[in-house]
Amino acid sequence: MAETQEQWYNRQAIEQLAQHIPFERDAASKAEQIEMLRGLVIHHGRTIDPELFGFEARNELIRLGLWGRIGPERSRPDHFPDEDS
Repeated sequence: MAETQEQWYNRQAIEQLAQHIPFERDAASKAEQIEMLRGLVIHHGRTIDPELFGFEARNELIRLGLWGRIGPERSRPDHFPDEDS
């Protein structure tokens, strides 16, 4: 699956922000950057191929609990639809 230019820009923004966050020393700036990253992932994460992310970005997204929102939605093996009723 080839990336469109827009997908490439979105992935670059997510990856670069994720790589920068661990090195941010100011707590307020770090919190703001995490919220920016969360917004980018929520809006664009499903359209991005997770295989294209580098190691550092992937680890930070995992640490922040955002990795599950990257790539197509996967069915959760621990979730059964008839349990919702």
